[in-house]
Amino acid sequence: MNDRILRYKYVPLTESSLNILREGTIKFTKPSEFNDPFDCNPDYDPMAYADFLLRNKSLLKRAGDAMHLSPAQRLQNRSKMAKRIENSIKNDNFPNGFVDDVGILSLSRDPLNLLMWSHYASNHTGFVVELSIPQSASITSDESDTLFLDCLFPLPVEYSPEKPIINPFDHRDLNASKQFLVKSTDWIYEKEERVIDFLRGPGVHPFKQKEILKSVIAGIKMSDEDYERLECEVIKVNDRIGANISIYKAKPCKGKFSIYIPDRWDLSSHSECC
Repeated sequence: MNDRILRYKYVPLTESSLNILREGTIKFTKPSEFNDPFDCNPDYDPMAYADFLLRNKSLLKRAGDAMHLSPAQRLQNRSKMAKRIENSIKNDNFPNGFVDDVGILSLSRDPLNLLMWSHYASNHTGFVVELSIPQSASITSDESDTLFLDCLFPLPVEYSPEKPIINPFDHRDLNASKQFLVKSTDWIYEKEERVIDFLRGPGVHPFKQKEILKSVIAGIKMSDEDYERLECEVIKVNDRIGANISIYKAKPCKGKFSIYIPDRWDLSSHSECC
């Protein structure tokens, strides 16, 4: 197991979340649907973007074409166009529509966080999906980018007290990290990692269910009826794909504001909770 990492997806008990078991599919969300308006919404360096426009002939041409300017008019008006971009950034009117072309799957390193259970698993009535994901070093360089998506390989989120600033002269990978992988320190308890899908975008996408789906953990407030329903789905998927997915139910620790997972000593300090 040292070539794998364990990551967790908190979900409510819905038909969509049950399809993680039934169909081996999982939802990638567009950033505009996130509950944090600051998420994936960095600041932009206005002077750098204006300078970038002046130096970038192809970008200048596209801007001129959009304004129906002739080549001569583009040259005459490029300073005005650069100033217009600078002002639009300063006035928070800079277009950023491409962000919603990207799909994001949020995972966590922690399956025991009380706030995560409350916020994303319907007040502890939902469940957590446990994923055993290959580390990036175990995926060879000749394998396609889609394998990283199929295996749900995540990237860690950085938590910062200040918003990142996008500079067009920086490397695109650095700017992508600033755009999609930096959140406020208020969210640090989530211990979030993200699978970022630039290829397929937002939507419900398949993943390598048999290879990486390890277990499901029911919330402490899940009813007996719903637990039996969830357990039935686990049995069905094991029969269907020949897997050995386990099911557990979280329990409250005695005398503590915490939970533990019976029979999973690797996930919680069992002796301290009983």
